[in-house]
Amino acid sequence: MRIVVIGMLLILTHILEMTLFDTIRIGAVAPNFMIMIIVSFALLRGSKEGAIIGAAAGLLYDVTFGMFLGHQAIPYFLVGYICGKFNKNFYRENFIMPFFCTLFSSFFVSFVSVLIYIMRGKMNLFFFLKTLAIPEVIYTVTLSLVFYQLIYLINEKLEIREKKTRNIF
Repeated sequence: MRIVVIGMLLILTHILEMTLFDTIRIGAVAPNFMIMIIVSFALLRGSKEGAIIGAAAGLLYDVTFGMFLGHQAIPYFLVGYICGKFNKNFYRENFIMPFFCTLFSSFFVSFVSVLIYIMRGKMNLFFFLKTLAIPEVIYTVTLSLVFYQLIYLINEKLEIREKKTRNIF
């Protein structure tokens, strides 16, 4: 059940990012909802599930937009794995850890993307950081405070359902 729900959430978010969420752009900047999902589930479920969700989200993005596979899959995989390492060291109800993990994760993914474009000779680093990366990080981190609550509730419902199906006695 968890796989179906998370898969549907990733696909729905991906579709909404391409269509409806395009209307909430501020200038040329839109929040990265995939980062929010990856960080939230990684913190709530651990590094193994975080890495799997990150890789799936990255592959979904690469298949749709990427020029080659791995452009987003590898950074998203690393974000899920590293953020999942903090799973045992924080309280789920705490907002500080999701805030900082989303901040660093969003900046990391943006920086990896710009490095790929710079290596291809298509972009200036400082222009990208000033006009796209930093505003996107701020926008993503701001919305992640609300989005984490939604993912937290979904995860709680899934865990309650899993406990009911596991109880034999």
